[in-house]
Amino acid sequence: MTTIELYAENSYRKECTANILSIQERFVVCNQTVFYPGGGGQPCDRGIIKQFGEIYEVVNAKKIDGQIVHELNRQLQCTQQEVRMEIDWPWRYQNMKYHTLLHMISGYFYQQYGALATSSQIEADHARLELAFSPEIVSVIPFEHIEKSLKEAFIQPQQVRTKTMSRREAEQNAGILKTYLNILPASLTEIRVVEIDQIDEQACGGTHVNNTSEIGDFSIVKIQNKGATKKRMRIQLLD
Repeated sequence: MTTIELYAENSYRKECTANILSIQERFVVCNQTVFYPGGGGQPCDRGIIKQFGEIYEVVNAKKIDGQIVHELNRQLQCTQQEVRMEIDWPWRYQNMKYHTLLHMISGYFYQQYGALATSSQIEADHARLELAFSPEIVSVIPFEHIEKSLKEAFIQPQQVRTKTMSRREAEQNAGILKTYLNILPASLTEIRVVEIDQIDEQACGGTHVNNTSEIGDFSIVKIQNKGATKKRMRIQLLD
């Protein structure tokens, strides 16, 4: 039985009750969860599980064979009683803002320069994005003014939406979505897509804000060369 991923339906949901499917020492699987298990450079959620007045810290969450496995700081005592899950909301919301911003920046560079994001990672106080450019264009991009250009491009708030489409439909897409399909498992027939109006459209299973206005101000702290045609950007939220 797979775990129902409530975070995919509503990124703003902070808690839920759930029935236990299995327990193996400190590792618990439930029928549903609000805990995002990490992926795509976004860390997993933190938080707690409550049962019989006892509080257990969720120190890690991971998706394995369709089930979300919650690693607790100590073993849960009862397998029959339902549990209550509560995520660390400030941590989740910060990651939502960073994840959405990374989509926006990678979408901008794809639209403006045909660049592809090759990796990303969200840390506790910043995010990292690596971009690959064609040799003929990387030398003429005004990176010294890129923060100003990004902020001008993002000045109008945009809605962020999720939808599901078939892989065949996604393959017919002419934009960046089709470009990234080849890195997804061939067995994946239904694709969850995150769409930011006029900015980006990518396959993604992570959590995001509903509107780009929620992100607030940001800074491009550092841009490093990672080879002749690759750049690594360090990004920091300022609010």
